[in-house]
Amino acid sequence: MSRKLIYVLLDGASDGLSYSPTSLELASMPNLQEIAIKSKAGLVYPIEKGIAPESDTAALSLLGYDPRKYKIPRGILEALGSGIRWSDGDLALRCNFATAKGNIIVDRRVGRSLTDFEAKILENEINENVKLSNGYNFAFRHTVGHRAVLVIYKKDKSLGDNITNLDPGYVVKNGVVHAVSNVKNEIELCRALDNESETAAKLVNEFYEKSRIVLKNSEVNKKRKEKGLLEANIILTRDAGSKLPQIVNFKDKFGLLPLCIADMPVEIGISKVLNMNHIKASYKSISELYKNKVDLLKNNLENYDFFFVHIKGADEFAHDGNLEGKVKALEEIDEYFFKPFLTKINLEEVSILVSSDHCTPPKLKSHSGDAVPFILYSRNLTSDKISKYSEKECARGSLGLIEKGYNLLNKVFSLI
Repeated sequence: MSRKLIYVLLDGASDGLSYSPTSLELASMPNLQEIAIKSKAGLVYPIEKGIAPESDTAALSLLGYDPRKYKIPRGILEALGSGIRWSDGDLALRCNFATAKGNIIVDRRVGRSLTDFEAKILENEINENVKLSNGYNFAFRHTVGHRAVLVIYKKDKSLGDNITNLDPGYVVKNGVVHAVSNVKNEIELCRALDNESETAAKLVNEFYEKSRIVLKNSEVNKKRKEKGLLEANIILTRDAGSKLPQIVNFKDKFGLLPLCIADMPVEIGISKVLNMNHIKASYKSISELYKNKVDLLKNNLENYDFFFVHIKGADEFAHDGNLEGKVKALEEIDEYFFKPFLTKINLEEVSILVSSDHCTPPKLKSHSGDAVPFILYSRNLTSDKISKYSEKECARGSLGLIEKGYNLLNKVFSLI
């Protein structure tokens, strides 16, 4: 490879070929379209056919790491990405503030209405008032919106991580986490799946039960109830991890010095595990965030060979079943990221790869197992002359269907 590669990963941007018209087909994205028209195109299964992946395993796969070989639990990625202390043997879990009535989950994300200010108060109340038995300590931290991280610290021996999720939206199948489209609403406590994980399951359940009491009595939730808002009255855990595999870092694997530009904890965690340098854009609005990511790209072009740029935006609206909101979010990405991108980045000096990390069709309100569209621009490549970045157009591309996402970068590097 003779030139720099910018990989823009659009979180949940695709709906998949099963849905028509798709969000990408409906969205007006003239700036991304300008790149797409000049590009080669294809489709890729983020991991492989039949897997509706979580964002972490999808991103790892699309960065060239087979998630079946490198089992990196999301809990650990979120802990590392949020700056919580974690070491081998400590149990890390991704968490959601959620809403329940009795034993029934009303909303797994508190209607996305929980503010960072409210969540920080709840975080502090949990850390101050929840005490685990037998001298076990923990750290609980709010990250973004309804999201949080929990780390339970080991004592004399490592905590096992082979436990079930309290969050029913995701299950482990054959060693890979799958998103669930038909989510059960009944709360099922955490279960150990082997003898080594029994202590971990008991501790997670203890944290769940004691934190629920704290949340019930919080003034934050009393005020939310008075306002007619959903209460953040339970913590749902998932994707437990207490150990990391040996993993070849990105630079040694591909011979390129990488920079990650991301703002969500899981992608920041991925950058740390792969030993990528990382920069987080500061912002007061979504438009400012996107513009600042372009500026970070421009200002660091001379210092790195590979740029991993993660853009959230559209995925949240898809999870809420909001097609109109997803389309608008895609159009904002085009206006505030790709428009300044074309102005500030010289296409003659870089190669550009754009893909979605997974499909999140609004009709499904969940990740699906469909292939995602991708485009590859490099000045030495002949264009496929597709009309825009969308599922159907990319399906016409000369790069065809790549069956395993972790082969995508090798394919790209063979072409540019």
